[in-house]
Amino acid sequence: ADKSVEEIVKKRMAIMSKIKAYSSKMYPMTMTGEFDEIKIVNEDLLHAALEFKEFFHEGTQGGKASDLIWEDRETFDLYHDNFIKSIQDIAISIENEDSVSLMENFNIMASNCGTCHKKFRN
Repeated sequence: ADKSVEEIVKKRMAIMSKIKAYSSKMYPMTMTGEFDEIKIVNEDLLHAALEFKEFFHEGTQGGKASDLIWEDRETFDLYHDNFIKSIQDIAISIENEDSVSLMENFNIMASNCGTCHKKFRN
């Protein structure tokens, strides 16, 4: 069982690295108006963010994840749902080719990362 927990923690950390990479790649793109390119990165980000939540089963504590995730699951789920919604809002901004709301929604998404990390990361 320890081996599978270790694998889950590694997978979780790998997905978080992907989320960080997509976010970092997207940030300078938000100022270019290249909506087609931003859309691809945002879809990759959304996919990774949705997948991420699947790697927090009971009994998979470890890595840089705080035990508080499992102790206060309701708040963790709320923060994750807010993160997903902010990525979906970015998609709407892209669809509307609205650079101002794109930047606003990107900043909200980035802020959601920080809020969750402050509370749930060791």
